[in-house]
Amino acid sequence: MEFLSKDRNMTLKTYLFRCKRSNSIWLFWIFINSLCVYLNGIMSAKAISTIVNFDLQSFLYLSGAILAVNLLWVLQIYQNSKASEKAIQEMCTEIRKDIVKRIERNGGLHFASKSISAYTSWLTNDINTIRDLGFETLELMISQALNIIFAVIAFFSFHYSLLFTIFIFFILMINLPKIFTKKMEKKAVHFTEKNEELVKAIDDSLSGFRMLSNANQLHFLLVKILSYSKKYSRSRVSYSKTFGGLMSVQNGTSFISQIAMLTHSGILYFNRLIPIGAVSSSQYFSSIIFAGLTGLTANYAEFKTVNKIFEKFELTNDRSINETQIKKQPWKKFIDKLEIQAVTIEREGKLILDNLNFKIKKNKKYAISGTSGSGKSTILKAINGEVLISKGEIFYDNVNSQNIDLVDLHKQISYVSLDDHIFNESILFNLTLGRQLEDTKIEKALDLFYLRDWVSGLHHGLDTTLSEISQDISSGQKQRISLARAYLEEKPILIIDEATDAIDKERRYQIEKYLFSMPDKTVIFVSHHLDENIKSLFDKIICLD
Repeated sequence: MEFLSKDRNMTLKTYLFRCKRSNSIWLFWIFINSLCVYLNGIMSAKAISTIVNFDLQSFLYLSGAILAVNLLWVLQIYQNSKASEKAIQEMCTEIRKDIVKRIERNGGLHFASKSISAYTSWLTNDINTIRDLGFETLELMISQALNIIFAVIAFFSFHYSLLFTIFIFFILMINLPKIFTKKMEKKAVHFTEKNEELVKAIDDSLSGFRMLSNANQLHFLLVKILSYSKKYSRSRVSYSKTFGGLMSVQNGTSFISQIAMLTHSGILYFNRLIPIGAVSSSQYFSSIIFAGLTGLTANYAEFKTVNKIFEKFELTNDRSINETQIKKQPWKKFIDKLEIQAVTIEREGKLILDNLNFKIKKNKKYAISGTSGSGKSTILKAINGEVLISKGEIFYDNVNSQNIDLVDLHKQISYVSLDDHIFNESILFNLTLGRQLEDTKIEKALDLFYLRDWVSGLHHGLDTTLSEISQDISSGQKQRISLARAYLEEKPILIIDEATDAIDKERRYQIEKYLFSMPDKTVIFVSHHLDENIKSLFDKIICLD
């Protein structure tokens, strides 16, 4: 619950305050930049006045001061570059961390509601969008706001009446962007969604490369990717059109306002109310104010779109999570039995399982048989907490599955499926998933699952990464790694979902014989190869037909 208290809302504000030390340093150098802009304008105005007055000494002093300010400005560019990148990267890392924590916290049920490519887009493209439209835009906005404040101070020092002209155009330029803001928010979210679709299409197309190649249909890659690319392009162009409309209106207003300020300061000069240097600098400072307002309002419109992107990361309502957490009951040890009571599962309006009933007793061995599409894998995933049941109940030692935390559930169940993922890490990592295990246990697993000869023949042994041998590892070897991994977890319940089908017949028989003979293991087994010689090893065969 500690995480929830810190991460109830994911917003830009959350990360700005979380990384406040780095952001404070970043803000300091932004301030120095605006100060340099202000001092350049003020001292330039005074320098021009000294020229008119033929005051050489003062002119030389001011020239030296201007040089010093510009040297400080050069230093600021270097320091700000470092500080901004450090702060932004720190915040982006925190966002990635929170997204991963949310995925972890919500478990398999919510994870399965989206494609892998969608999550990939969240952790890459969407964070890049947050960086560009959020953090980098915020830097510009702060800089523009500070420049405007310093410019207003400058005009006040020239003559107070100049503030009235500034105020009139300020009100106008603040209100004009409201016409475009809501449209930009919607279109920003739209193009991130289209980007997700593009990433998904690319992933899907490239994953099917071999099949398309065998069918001489590789042109389908280009057709599909281009189709989604065009949709994404249109969404970005649409956003740019709206943004372009905003910029046109803002820049037009800015040009008119600068002319108005020049006219106003000129009138004041002719009335001997301000020096000539102030007239010259009025153009400089008015361009800062109104160009800054143009940029500030446009950037703010972009900036607001970012929180819409953050809303995509809200997988579930935090309140509902809290309520669910309260109801959870501990299930620390599998003692007696697992019961499936009148379980019905529907998916997208299609009935997968209807009123299914059976019991799984501790340390017994069960096979589930049935034709393709009969729901064998579905019920296994429901037992493992990956699929919601529509009706009925699943009990673990008389505790309803709805009241068991997934973390507790997965401490009791090892699940091995046909398509278990093998990480692009070392073989050792794929066996242990980073846990520290005794060498003797690992050695035994290598022998039991016929991996020793293969591993011994590799140059780096267990430390060999899958990227080194990606072309040489077979489906059968991958399945044996997955089974060895489950064996090393030493959990009381072992679910095997067609995870031996790619292993050659002799090894498959020996592995299955061992797994079904372990006295302290409850095994639930599904396979297309339910050989007659292993049927006798099961305590019960459950038929779903």
